[in-house]
Amino acid sequence: MKKTILPISAFAAAFLSLTASAQSNKTFAVTSESKGTYNWTVVREIDLATGEVIKDLYNSTVNKNVTVKSESSDVAQLRLDQTSPMSQGVAAAAFDAKHNRLYFTTMRGTDLRYFDLNEAGTTISVNANKNFNTGNKFDEANVITRMAFTADGLGYAITNDGKHVIRFTTDQKPTVTDLGQLTDGKDNGTISVHNQCSSWGGDMVGDAYGNLYMVTYRNYLFKINPQTLIADLVGQIKGLPAQFTSNGAAVDANGELFISSAMMADNYFKVNISTLDATPLHKKEDKVYNASDLANSNLLYQNKSVTDTKSRPELRGNSAVSIYPNPVVSKSFTVQFDKVPAGQYNLALTDASGRNVMTRLVKISLFGQVERISLPRASGGGVYMLKLTGGDRQVVYNDKIVVQ
Repeated sequence: MKKTILPISAFAAAFLSLTASAQSNKTFAVTSESKGTYNWTVVREIDLATGEVIKDLYNSTVNKNVTVKSESSDVAQLRLDQTSPMSQGVAAAAFDAKHNRLYFTTMRGTDLRYFDLNEAGTTISVNANKNFNTGNKFDEANVITRMAFTADGLGYAITNDGKHVIRFTTDQKPTVTDLGQLTDGKDNGTISVHNQCSSWGGDMVGDAYGNLYMVTYRNYLFKINPQTLIADLVGQIKGLPAQFTSNGAAVDANGELFISSAMMADNYFKVNISTLDATPLHKKEDKVYNASDLANSNLLYQNKSVTDTKSRPELRGNSAVSIYPNPVVSKSFTVQFDKVPAGQYNLALTDASGRNVMTRLVKISLFGQVERISLPRASGGGVYMLKLTGGDRQVVYNDKIVVQ
């Protein structure tokens, strides 16, 4: 994508990002064919206001013809049942609004897949990069059960035991990196992020400041910094039925955490992220689809991050700006101004020592506008800081990029 003369494809991508960036009140849900069963092979779109099904995205009894594409050069032989690509059951899912893709991985699978929602038919791409393989999947510790995107557009997947944090990109040359294991925050006490009884399973969502929030099947909530891999225990969700296990998580249009259970079809619950109090979605007699995973593009604190600039003068990793790919792999990257008001801004890049590497005056005239940045030839790899400052010298965005 370029800022100067946008080709049709780039304009369409910018428009897609603009329309997807607002908080939507729906989510994708991984369910069974009927309520109260447990095979996790159907993907439905759910209304977060009512819990009702909007439409089915994929159902093996209906979607008989599936187009399969390979996205990885590591694939020696692609093994995927085209008539039932989710036959092993979906273990984790995340929605990439920028490219309109639903990423997922299966319980026993060692690859990363996604539904391309831009295609008219059912198209699944498969990335079998070896870094996504976390070991023997008959050992539940190695199964990836949590997946989400952060505000910078990077995808993250975490195994049950928290010993593999995998970061993946979604650009034309996708990368998959195993970052290592999570580290417990200093105040976690006996509730370790690695503990099987308290901290396995569940799901993740991102926030507008670049963090991940992971809810476990025993209803504990951890805040994860993707840069340091430190997982701080926030607390345990209150007000849930005794038998409720948190298995799916999304964010609704009001910025509340929305959770589903794989075991219970009685109700969905909304969680106040500040108090961790849970309230049922409705009191109807109708059952809901129990769901093993939820996925949408909403971010916790998204509305606050864009409007509350006075109380938070430096919005780190927020949804106002997207940087991709990050890490930078070819001396160039794209800055997309998702929710930055029109006006003139100063875009500055500094290296780890604080030396100015690049300064550019940017005139923003529409949401979703993009700017292509090329690093000087002399610049090497490492961590850089990218800062966007308005005419009033207020920092709109300030965060790290990594150059490989």
